[in-house]
Amino acid sequence: MNKLLIPLVIAFILSYQSISAQDKTYEVMIDGFKNPPEQARPKVYWWCLNGNIDTIRAKQEFVAMKKAGIGGFDFFEIGVPKQDVMIPGGPSFLSDESLKVIAFAVKEAGKLGLEMGLNLSSSWNAGGSWIEPKHGGKSLYYSKIQIKGNTELQNIKVPFPEVKFPKASLIGGTDKPMIPFQANGKPIYFEEVAILAIPANIEKNKLDTTSIINVSKFFDSDKDQLNWEAPSGEWNIYRYVCSNSGQQLVLPSPQSAGLTIDHFDSTAVRTHLMYFINRLKPFLGDFQKTALKGFYLASYEARGFVWTSTLPREYKKLNGYDIYKFLPSLFDAELFSNATTKKLQTDFRKTLSELMINNLYKKAKEICNSHGLKINCEAGGPGFPLYNGPAEPLKALGALDTPRGEFWVNHGRYYKDNSTAYSSNTDSIDILRVVKEVAAASHIYQRGIVEEEAFTSFQHWQEGPFDLKPIGDRAFCEGMNKVVFHGFSHNPGNYGYPGIVYNAGTHFNDKRVWWPKVKPFNDYISRNSFIFQQASFVADVLYYYGDNVPNSAAPKNTHFVAGPGYDYEVVNTEILLNELTVKNGKLALSNGADFSMLALNSEDEINPAVLAKLSELAKQGAMIVGLRPKKVADLKNQPNTGKKGEDMIDQLWETVSDISQVEIGKKGKIYSGIKPSQMLKALEVSPDFNYRDKESWILDFIHYKKNELDFYFIANTTNQWISRECSFRQQSKIPEIWNPLTGDVVSVPVYFQQDKYINIPITLPPFGSYFVVFKNGAASAPYTHVSTSSKNPPLMEFTHDGILFLEDGTSKLVSKLGQKKVEHQQRKQIIDGEWNITFTKGWGAPETVTIPELTSWTNNENKGVKYYSGIGTYHKTFQFQKITPLSMDERIFIDLGNLSKVGEVWINGHSLGITWAKPYRFDITNVIKNGSNTLKIEIANTWSNRLTGDAITGEKYTETNILNTIVPGSNIWHADQTRVPWAKVPLIESGLLGPVSIQTFNLVR
Repeated sequence: MNKLLIPLVIAFILSYQSISAQDKTYEVMIDGFKNPPEQARPKVYWWCLNGNIDTIRAKQEFVAMKKAGIGGFDFFEIGVPKQDVMIPGGPSFLSDESLKVIAFAVKEAGKLGLEMGLNLSSSWNAGGSWIEPKHGGKSLYYSKIQIKGNTELQNIKVPFPEVKFPKASLIGGTDKPMIPFQANGKPIYFEEVAILAIPANIEKNKLDTTSIINVSKFFDSDKDQLNWEAPSGEWNIYRYVCSNSGQQLVLPSPQSAGLTIDHFDSTAVRTHLMYFINRLKPFLGDFQKTALKGFYLASYEARGFVWTSTLPREYKKLNGYDIYKFLPSLFDAELFSNATTKKLQTDFRKTLSELMINNLYKKAKEICNSHGLKINCEAGGPGFPLYNGPAEPLKALGALDTPRGEFWVNHGRYYKDNSTAYSSNTDSIDILRVVKEVAAASHIYQRGIVEEEAFTSFQHWQEGPFDLKPIGDRAFCEGMNKVVFHGFSHNPGNYGYPGIVYNAGTHFNDKRVWWPKVKPFNDYISRNSFIFQQASFVADVLYYYGDNVPNSAAPKNTHFVAGPGYDYEVVNTEILLNELTVKNGKLALSNGADFSMLALNSEDEINPAVLAKLSELAKQGAMIVGLRPKKVADLKNQPNTGKKGEDMIDQLWETVSDISQVEIGKKGKIYSGIKPSQMLKALEVSPDFNYRDKESWILDFIHYKKNELDFYFIANTTNQWISRECSFRQQSKIPEIWNPLTGDVVSVPVYFQQDKYINIPITLPPFGSYFVVFKNGAASAPYTHVSTSSKNPPLMEFTHDGILFLEDGTSKLVSKLGQKKVEHQQRKQIIDGEWNITFTKGWGAPETVTIPELTSWTNNENKGVKYYSGIGTYHKTFQFQKITPLSMDERIFIDLGNLSKVGEVWINGHSLGITWAKPYRFDITNVIKNGSNTLKIEIANTWSNRLTGDAITGEKYTETNILNTIVPGSNIWHADQTRVPWAKVPLIESGLLGPVSIQTFNLVR
């Protein structure tokens, strides 16, 4: 072969391989998008109320899950509030009878291809009736007496601390202490921690450890006696004892109450997990051959002071000094100096964090994995600042097989955040939204799955799928890729409708009115999840959220904002120190992600190891912004403390007032005084996603990449149609629109390359969302621009056959060959007049009614219709006359206008499908005919109206354990948390609201 040809052959082969690899990736992604696999499908919490389970109904429910497009469930036994006397108790959790039911559920799940998880208690936290006091949650108690020293040996009676469990210090439980006590009043389990002598009458904030004497060695615990030669003067004697906290399972079934485990003790964790494993093994055999795939550790929710037996040893190991002499400060923050107290509290929290991560999360993963199971948990929340969650959340979540977070619908739990240099938000942070944090942990610890306990709510039966969509889309834009609906309440066969349910959650079970029509909603969720599971997150900014414990990676664009059109990843100390490098001028993580800059959370004190790492990164060319810390933290065995650390801060930080003062390319500097978006602009890093008014945030987005394919998920955050020319930071690629509502994939007929961007006019319906996908290729679009007299593009839709303009007007389509004027005017025929509606027999409404025009059922004078909940079927015959034969360049649609909550449509006997999201519209080009046409529309609403009707009229069509609800707020994020009895709940518009119209559009090719 000619030697000159060899390089050409090699280049051809490599090019062919590259194209072939892209084609293979594209095929896999498009196939999974159109037909999502089981891993991408949502799961549910299968709530088993009071442990009362009907296996016949359970089997029906599992089949209903499968048919609805659900991929699995977590078996979650839970109790009910005391006032709920409707649901009898079942067998105690993990008793033989209970285990037979669990084994049944595992077997039936396996038959259907459903994956099953099992919650590690009856309710939460982890624990049970088998937990002995020595393995239960612990706290620290103390007693205090005053003596007068005279340098002579004294036999001093030091009373045992009072061990009690005030309700305010606990969450849930039975209100009955479950801790056994001895005849002498002492608890069965306790451990002496320390006896300290402290001079009395010390001035506030003046106590020093040199004046504290640890007299533990002189104390006889059996006699409660201190034998000590006290120096002259007044002394306070403190006795510290570790005993149980009294924390119980929060809401167990009646026969299953028990203590919560000590979440910081590996022995307690192993004992608890092995109890589960050993009890399950005889019933299930080899777990790997069953549908049981893992255990679930529900969120750690506790209040009060936390302690564990090994804490003093771990504290000294981590911090280099004993905690004993500082114990008084844990209960009285004004004894020592403010600086001493602050350091003690910081070191104490970090010690608890390490104990929890190592002894709970890592230990649980080790034990589960050794038996062929996985562990998942809400290790990140709801923790700080809502509950006493002491662990550093990113590290805790990263220690699991599958991290899980949560988000709620219509609640009122928000908190103030005044400590940020990046955001002006002061009271808008959603305390019950833990998504960005979980996504970051999954990314940086390379876990792959970002599970979310999704759509939790107290607004019983108020919502339909479209009400949930914007909340879900926001979670997708924060990184969620696996939905776990909270939840599917099991209903034994003897209960009516809507049945018994857990007292929180979006009731996502087969007793929902719209359940028979829910699969398209689950398909939507599954398509999104598939893409996000398969591809890798892309961001321009890496945000270090600091070294505080506990900590919180707040919801996206709240505490930290990278800037409109930019996204960011969150990183913690462990990953920053061990996994972050600089490559080719960019910051790089070991997971393959790279970033243009690093932003630092503002902290008064900086970890000396972090300071050294930042210095190293800056010298290698990393661009870093963040407020200058005031000092270096005093940590064990760290070289950069004290004066040396302060000098390093002086050398590194440079405060600027204008971006022009930043010397791009200069190494070894960290800049303070500018925002991340300003630094990105200086670095010539344009927004990844751009549009005219991006500062309004009306379009949310997230960017993923799979080999050479780029996926942008964009979501309309408003209830209005939005059309914008959107710019994507891509070059030499071909765009497509992937519609997760339908699974449809269409080429983009209008786009052009301009500098770093590919510009596309995109129209989104109310709360609509699309994937804009870019693949390699050199093909160009038929048109480059569409222009009108407006500053935004016209409302338009791309189809396989061309462009549909959705509003009347005149536009210009510009191509390389010139421009084409397009007159677009839809022709609309309103289907008015009478409609016949049939209602399900036996639910209060007449079997058939005729209405003169479309209006909500709640406006009907007949109370049976007014309060109806169920499916109503609309029948209509209408005339359609096309004056000229339908051309190839026309499309005809039926638009239902508005409806509540889900619809299904047939024309002339042809099924058009289910519609649950705006626009409620179908293409009927091939099924409508000239002359007479028949129309059938089924509409499913919610149970709320019938529940209200029964409460007002005294009728008994419904049966449930829920006596009140929360009414949705004025927007989808906030709601008044007042519980409203059913008789006072406002009726929800229901039925087909219209106007229904036949719309004809010209198709532009």
